[in-house]
Amino acid sequence: MRKSTLYEVLEVSEKASDEVIEKAYKVLVKKYHPDLQSDSQKESAEEKMKEINKAYDVLGNSEKRKEYDAKLLQERELEKIKEDQKQDSYKHEEKVTRNVNKNVGNDNFFYEQKRKEYEQRLKEEEYKQRQKMQENLNKEYENAYYNYLKSLGYKIKHKWTKENIRDFVIVIIIMAIIVTILWFIPPSHDWMVEFYESNPIIKTVINIIGAIITGIFTGIWSFITSLFGG
Repeated sequence: MRKSTLYEVLEVSEKASDEVIEKAYKVLVKKYHPDLQSDSQKESAEEKMKEINKAYDVLGNSEKRKEYDAKLLQERELEKIKEDQKQDSYKHEEKVTRNVNKNVGNDNFFYEQKRKEYEQRLKEEEYKQRQKMQENLNKEYENAYYNYLKSLGYKIKHKWTKENIRDFVIVIIIMAIIVTILWFIPPSHDWMVEFYESNPIIKTVINIIGAIITGIFTGIWSFITSLFGG
């Protein structure tokens, strides 16, 4: 059974204005207030009032309402995707079943084996689709949440992922290749030397980087020679 939304609890549209939500809340409070109910209905009225107060606590606050709307949208998209996948699975299963029956005839054993193989493949495909779907939804929700925080003036610190690190390393390698090629071309080689000699800061930075790289390779070479040189 589908759980009622907070809008349904307050009996308003999801596009209702703040004024409409406030009026609906006041009407429902008068309607279900335990003090206005008979003894036999007080307990159910108290439970109803808890739901109403909880719904208004969220929808009556603009920030909480935005977060709830985003969560509600995500849940509905997930339900729609699951329903579409379920329908596609049913159609695909019926098609495969007809083809299997047509090909194997009365060979029940062969049919059973094919059916099990198909079910296993279907489970694996559904699992991969759910994983991919969840990753996409998480990224969309995270981006929406970050954008919402940015709109409020918060500064969001970028989180490095494996993909970001991989791309950064690729860029560094490409830049190193380009610089190496330019170094062996006479015109660009002369310009690079002149630029290096005329900029003390650049010269210092390059010398430090060169010293670090040289130290690393020297340490590696010493380690290798110690292994094979006795």
